[in-house]
Amino acid sequence: MHYWKTIPPLKALLAVEAVARLRSFTRAGEELNTSQSAVSHAVTQAESFLETKLFDRSARPVALTAEGTEYIASLSTCLAQLSADTQALRQRKEDNTLTISCNLAYGNYWLLPRLKGFHAAHPGVQVNMVTAFHGLSTLDPGIDVAIRFGRGSWPGCQSQLLFREQILPVASPGYIAQTGAASSPQDLLRHTLLHARSNDKSWYDWTQWFSYFGVRQSGPLPGPAFDNHLLMMQAALSGRGIALGWIGTATDFLQEGQLVPVLNTPVVLEEGLYAVARDRSSPRINAFLEWFANYTATEFRGQTQAHWPGLAAPLPRD
Repeated sequence: MHYWKTIPPLKALLAVEAVARLRSFTRAGEELNTSQSAVSHAVTQAESFLETKLFDRSARPVALTAEGTEYIASLSTCLAQLSADTQALRQRKEDNTLTISCNLAYGNYWLLPRLKGFHAAHPGVQVNMVTAFHGLSTLDPGIDVAIRFGRGSWPGCQSQLLFREQILPVASPGYIAQTGAASSPQDLLRHTLLHARSNDKSWYDWTQWFSYFGVRQSGPLPGPAFDNHLLMMQAALSGRGIALGWIGTATDFLQEGQLVPVLNTPVVLEEGLYAVARDRSSPRINAFLEWFANYTATEFRGQTQAHWPGLAAPLPRD
């Protein structure tokens, strides 16, 4: 059936419904974000199509005619059903969508390459990502899971440990071939060190790393600084110097040989990478958390241990 030939335009019908419900052309215009005259024109268009007066415009407030009362009952029922069906479809889509926030470097170097496994296991779930340039990834309304670095304690949140972080100096094979290997933490002071700026000191930097090994620095540490970890890692990959590699940002490059350990002495941190959620009642959130817990446990039992020996012990679960 060609409905456009048998019913007034939808815009006109929405104007009729609004005027009938609000008993005012002006208020209907405000609700529909248009002018009073535009609403009046739309109602007139519907009345002309129907060849029937729907409203008594001389009444105050505006009143429905007998024909208008009968017609609006059918119109309201149809619009209510259409609205309910629309909401059901939108809700169904939302139930199949998972939105994850993550730090930019973790998202780019660790999470994205692994999400293909989740897609394979749960093809019906669409994963959207929101990245945080600095600081903690958000859990704003609309965010289902945040991937966060820390100690697992955030108010009003439930945290699931994915892995404890470790830090290892890394560089490209080309840089090592050009400058020579290092035999001790002290040796690194003669190298070009790559720095990632951060106001959050829970993100380990070179000053903390040298302090951990008891190495005294006589002046500013050498090397260029970058305003985020992702750029620093790109500089290391291009052979510009030595970076502090994290499990979440360096593992894949170490396995592929694009980066190599400069010293095989990883620093094991108290902090780790957590999947954080406010609500665990959603099946899609639980599916993601359970899948990633199993994935990370399997990954670290295998190839990851080659470069992060501290992970040989079973991973603790929160």
